[in-house]
Amino acid sequence: MHHKDRTSDDTFPMLSRTRLQALLEAIRRVRVGIVGDFTLDGYWYVDMMRAQLSREAPLYNRPVVRETYSAGGCANVAVNVAALQPHETWAFAVLGDDWRGLLLRQVLGAAGLRLEAVITHASDWVTPFYGKVILMGYDNQQEDARVDFVNTHPLPDSVLDALLEQVATHLPELDTVIVADYQPVGVVPTRVVEALNRMAQMYPSVIFAADSRDNIGQFQAMVIKPNEIEATQMWFPGRRPDEVTQQQLVEAGLRAQAATGRPVYITCGEQGALLCAAEGYAHIPAMPVAPPIDTVGAGDTFLAALATALAAGASPWEAGWLASLAAAVTVRKLRTTGTASPEEILAAYDTYVPGLSR
Repeated sequence: MHHKDRTSDDTFPMLSRTRLQALLEAIRRVRVGIVGDFTLDGYWYVDMMRAQLSREAPLYNRPVVRETYSAGGCANVAVNVAALQPHETWAFAVLGDDWRGLLLRQVLGAAGLRLEAVITHASDWVTPFYGKVILMGYDNQQEDARVDFVNTHPLPDSVLDALLEQVATHLPELDTVIVADYQPVGVVPTRVVEALNRMAQMYPSVIFAADSRDNIGQFQAMVIKPNEIEATQMWFPGRRPDEVTQQQLVEAGLRAQAATGRPVYITCGEQGALLCAAEGYAHIPAMPVAPPIDTVGAGDTFLAALATALAAGASPWEAGWLASLAAAVTVRKLRTTGTASPEEILAAYDTYVPGLSR
């Protein structure tokens, strides 16, 4: 870990394989709760060789010949946690009374999540869905415009309070709470953020970790994981990411760490992540994964592994290393938001770390 006045990072601490194994074993005793915007991802494979010109409009149809469904958004964080095999993984979510909610429950249940605290709201609330249309023809594939189901009206306060009551009821039994605020109209509006901030302050022994597309700066007394775009929006409003240096991000991250009292991780894609902790900062490298890769959901994997490892007793930089290894596993899983098992993480260590240490 480097001292705060360092502005470059020439070396980084290595995580030994023995320590990694010990952390993965310690995770088996961790109890995790996940709060946020649980989303269903769908992949619809369209055989354009079967397409026909419609008689009603001058357009070709999209003949779907195969469909697959997986966890997306906060649900992807949850299944990534479950893949690490902790003692318990609780889902805190509000789903719609629709086919997407039923499918998502099946996906989550198959992953081993506890769903007793999930609320179904049967009014005008929909389970968020991202439908990815894959066009196929001859030997080519191309992704068409995505089909999204989103909410346009916020949840009533009574439903949000019921969700918070579920979190509060189970909180004394949890080691970490992960918050994923991904939807513009979702289950983590300001009312929920403020309540979770109070919980984080009341239970300092519980690791609270948050990720947010637009409001990461609202979270207090929590580990936060913005990517470099979100960090720029938060700390340098009005500036483009390419106008802000990593040194400036580190300095801002250290100020944020001092304010929250918790580590700050800034993910930078293939450049790895910047860790800002009480001791200073460190650069956590991304693993040198060869293409083809699919980075969709890699940030969810990083967040899931990070918080779970911290709850298992990892230091901030050890947790960052474990998270980087887990992300290296999932980016190799194409056309799905994949997960990383302990065995796959150890295999990634054996594959990538020897090259990094030379």
